[in-house]
Amino acid sequence: MKKTNLAVLFLTLILCIACSSDDSDRVSPQFTFFEFDKDVLLPALNEREISFYALDFDENIGNWELTLSDGQKNIPVTLSKVETTPFGWVTTESSLQKIYFKAPAFGDGDYTLTIKSTTTNQTYSDVFLVRSSTFNKVLPGDVDFLNTGSNTLYTIAYPREADDYLFFQNSINTISEGITTNGIQKVLLEKKDNSESFSLDYNLDSNGNLSFTIPSSIQVGNYFLSVHYTNGLSTYFIKDIVVMDQQTPVIASANKETFSSEETLIIKGQNFRYKINHDLLTTKGISNPQSPTYLVFKDANREHTVGFGRYSGDEFFDNINTDGTELSYKIPAKSEAYIFTDREATYFEGEMYIQTAYHKSEAVPVRIDYQ
Repeated sequence: MKKTNLAVLFLTLILCIACSSDDSDRVSPQFTFFEFDKDVLLPALNEREISFYALDFDENIGNWELTLSDGQKNIPVTLSKVETTPFGWVTTESSLQKIYFKAPAFGDGDYTLTIKSTTTNQTYSDVFLVRSSTFNKVLPGDVDFLNTGSNTLYTIAYPREADDYLFFQNSINTISEGITTNGIQKVLLEKKDNSESFSLDYNLDSNGNLSFTIPSSIQVGNYFLSVHYTNGLSTYFIKDIVVMDQQTPVIASANKETFSSEETLIIKGQNFRYKINHDLLTTKGISNPQSPTYLVFKDANREHTVGFGRYSGDEFFDNINTDGTELSYKIPAKSEAYIFTDREATYFEGEMYIQTAYHKSEAVPVRIDYQ
């Protein structure tokens, strides 16, 4: 073979390798859309920037096509910025990203954002609302001895840049501020995927707090929460919420009713661990939020709580079996007693119950004599 032919072959090989490398560089990974920074926005008179969170989102702005639709027409929007946050997960080497796009002025309506990668053709759509009035203070149902939101909030970033709110069937929840309490007509949940609406029972207290009940008939899923008035106005919670199923713990039996110091209490029943449905979470597959279990001793004066952790390795976590059907707890020695009725800490007499997530078991009688 002539030298000129060898040179041509060598150059052709280099070009093929270069083209192959360029092609691979142009291919984006499959991205994961998490959620909008706010799922309900106020109308805007001017151009605005809207943001959402994602994972493995190609930072090359030119590799994306964004379309915004109000159901009747498409609205021009422009991807403007991709930020990499310092937050991530143990299960992935990727960092959380915050993505911004610019949208023109628009008013009330339901809007669908469609995101398409021009390199992989992966397409994703999600819905946000624009409403004339919003509120951002709602407390998922919890009890006093728990840190507010400890069971009912999970976050895709820390500190809480983006939170999802977990509500439960058959729970009472509170809107603490941000709404008008005069002239309320109804409180609604609207299913995010089909806009089907459900009216909720609600109550107003003397402090102006509005509490609403999510009945067990509400299916699990993602919903928009809103308050509607007799004058035709309405106000919406700025985030969509996740309704989880009711898993009420049940105490079937205890090995004894009266215990002495350092004896072991053994309770049998069901649902001693709340199993979060991760299919409903935006972080499915990369995060593992869990809910703790509490054993509560209650007498006429107060409640004493014992936490059984969220994760393996937490204190007392292994005291509940993997099926969530048996719980054991060693009564402390008198010198370490913190569950007592009298000032001298010689005994406790009252009831005990188990709480997981929002729901409590029925209470059963128990007595402890410290020796």
